[in-house]
Amino acid sequence: MGKLRTNLKTQKDKAEALENIASASTAKPAAAPTLARMPKPIVRRLVLWASVILGLGYILPNAATIAVLAYILSTFTIASQEIVIQMGGTMLFLLASLLLMVLGVFIINWGIRYYTNASCREVVFVGVIIASFYLLCLGIGSVLLAPQIGLGELLLVISPVLIMVSVALYTVPSFSFKTIGALLGIVSAVSLAMAMFYIQPLKLVFMSWKPGEGWENIPFLGPFMSLASSEGMVVIAGSIAASIHSLSPGQKAKPASYALFSIIGLVYGISLFIGAFMLSFSFLDIVWKAPWLPPLYGLPSWISSVVIFWSASLVMLEIGGFVLIALSCLGFMSAAKESSQLYQT
Repeated sequence: MGKLRTNLKTQKDKAEALENIASASTAKPAAAPTLARMPKPIVRRLVLWASVILGLGYILPNAATIAVLAYILSTFTIASQEIVIQMGGTMLFLLASLLLMVLGVFIINWGIRYYTNASCREVVFVGVIIASFYLLCLGIGSVLLAPQIGLGELLLVISPVLIMVSVALYTVPSFSFKTIGALLGIVSAVSLAMAMFYIQPLKLVFMSWKPGEGWENIPFLGPFMSLASSEGMVVIAGSIAASIHSLSPGQKAKPASYALFSIIGLVYGISLFIGAFMLSFSFLDIVWKAPWLPPLYGLPSWISSVVIFWSASLVMLEIGGFVLIALSCLGFMSAAKESSQLYQT
């Protein structure tokens, strides 16, 4: 009996060993960390850095703009109706610069909320409304300061009103209203892009103040602190991406959203860097020529100091452009990952 028990135990051990070998051979190996799995925490950090840098890039240069516009207002003497209209337009541009600083604060707040995985819907909604008021101030100010009202000035007034209407339609819990809001948002983006193509709003202030003194040669940035020539493409692509993201919340729309937002970040990042670089060195050039040539010749010395600060603060936009380009590369990787998963299923 003892020998029989020993044989049974030996056979049982052999069977367990064979089962272990079989399970080890059929078990899937542990998944190695791939590049597609790595970016999530990296993306959140990059988004936080980009939002903080871009927010400061919106705040600091516009603080210098407000200081210069306040000096321009102080030089006016109310002697005619034309001067009053010019003062009103300049005051609207000063208010617009203040609103853009507030928008920079909201950009930083959005990045912090995204990093902490908190809800960003309210911040985005209020930020879009502030941006619309900002564009409306630019449009009305451009109408007041332009020597002749053209298509660009009119579109810059109409576009922010359409944007606010489209945002209001987005808030209605109805798919049909959201669809109308999305289409209206695309129409407003196209009209805003056309306005950006026709005019450079900030240049109007300085040219109406000191015409023919060199301000027309300064490559001022577009409404959103980058090259005006490429901001139109960013605005149109952004409205299309937002429509796809809001109207198609399923998994199948994710690759298209990632790809479109990555294209927007890439174009806007390059535009930020190039625009800020060109404007910064143009400011340094007029500061260097200030003792003997306009446009800074004859102005108080503190204006030159403010322009130097303006030029230095544009470095934040250049850094933000680089971070946006890095984010766009990770976005393209995420789009490729999501599309491959959809094809596998």
